[in-house]
Amino acid sequence: MNGVAQAIERQQAVPRIHEFFYLLALPDGTPIAGNLASWPAEITDTGFRSFETSVANTRGESSRRWVEARAVLLDGGDRLLVGDFADERATLRQRYLSALSWSLLATGALGLLLGWWHSRRGLAFVRVVSDAGERFLSGQLAERLPVSPRGDEYDRLAETINRTFGEVERLVGSLRAATDGMAHDLKTPLTRIRTRLELADMQADAGSAQRDILEETRHDLDGILHLIDDMLSLSRAEATPASTFVSLQLDAILRELVEIYQPLAEEKGIALEAELTTALVLGSRSLLGRLGANLLDNAMKYTCAGGIIRVELAVQQGRTVLIVADNGPGIDPDYRQEVLGRFRRLDDSRTTPGSGLGLSIVDVVSHVHGATLHLLDNRPGLRVEVRFPEVRSTP
Repeated sequence: MNGVAQAIERQQAVPRIHEFFYLLALPDGTPIAGNLASWPAEITDTGFRSFETSVANTRGESSRRWVEARAVLLDGGDRLLVGDFADERATLRQRYLSALSWSLLATGALGLLLGWWHSRRGLAFVRVVSDAGERFLSGQLAERLPVSPRGDEYDRLAETINRTFGEVERLVGSLRAATDGMAHDLKTPLTRIRTRLELADMQADAGSAQRDILEETRHDLDGILHLIDDMLSLSRAEATPASTFVSLQLDAILRELVEIYQPLAEEKGIALEAELTTALVLGSRSLLGRLGANLLDNAMKYTCAGGIIRVELAVQQGRTVLIVADNGPGIDPDYRQEVLGRFRRLDDSRTTPGSGLGLSIVDVVSHVHGATLHLLDNRPGLRVEVRFPEVRSTP
């Protein structure tokens, strides 16, 4: 035990950066050697311990210190305690944990902020693409997406979409130019031929076979010219941008059409009824007039004498609804979508005059105006409903 006590005294005399403490005590805790005043009550058995205790300095001032020590039980029940003050390590550990917590919090906040910014940018790009696509579909084929100088994924996608828009615009423009050019080129000589046939018909003898041939030829030319006019109308309808639309009184347009078709209906023995509510729509007067005229033409063509054609214009839940109903043969539900195609005519109607573009023009004009076209059963007959979008008043 004397050797242990001497070793403690030698260790105490060695200068160190860290403060070590030693205590050799009797079984009851009475100090034998060392720089602790008493055996710490926190240590009751052998092994490593970390605890906080009150320590007095050389001036007699006490303070709470964090210590780490090892207790050893010697022969005879004596006790040996060797340890050091671990305040610096505890403080460093606390600072490390605090710095780690703050860094994780800052990283999480920064990640959330960057994620929110990136998602907002993605949603903004989706909105821009959606709006541009809607304008493109409405007829503004020159529409393009903005491209920033960053050159990131969004810009590359915008460039790809712009190239797609450009190619569609080129193909549509080429097709329209070819169609319009061909129609105009055909219409001019055909009109001249018809004029010459009329002159020849005037000079031919009444009741002669030559006059009958001229009449039939002129009738066929009228059909071809009507077909060309329908093709030009279809092309113009598709090329009309929504930006040119103005606010129109649809009921006034329909009222004029009903007055025009009333004499024809009376001549065929058909009752033409109209119930028109005042309604505003955004659109083109010429296209809407063509839409109403085609619907009335179609109803007149397939309604027999004694039949009824009813034209209604109503406002339902803020949307303007145009209804043209007849009690003719109607259209079988299986063929209602087919008749909206170009040059599509049902077998039963091929003997009647027409180009097969009447309902196609109605469908295109409805689409250009953002309206939906529905072919329904009138029980009996056909009921055509055109539902226009709601007109919102601008502030």
